[in-house]
Amino acid sequence: MLPDRAQLQAIAAELAALAHDIEAVGVDLCADPVVTSAHSVLLQSIDLIGQRQRALAKLLLAEKFDSALDDCKLDRIAGLFDGQPT
Repeated sequence: MLPDRAQLQAIAAELAALAHDIEAVGVDLCADPVVTSAHSVLLQSIDLIGQRQRALAKLLLAEKFDSALDDCKLDRIAGLFDGQPT
């Protein structure tokens, strides 16, 4: 059984909430200059995780998947659909 629109909206909302939470952790960690200088690459990874979650949430809610995929700024997410009909 494929999920219906309401279920997709619930999944997208949870992805967006997770993105917010992980980005808040990153902001808190960035407030500590010692952490920032020692772990800048990891902090960037935290930010990218949030961006990926938001991109997936947008795709789940898109009225026109093709257009949403074209608008996706993250190559990693867009690349998931390379060579697949959309």
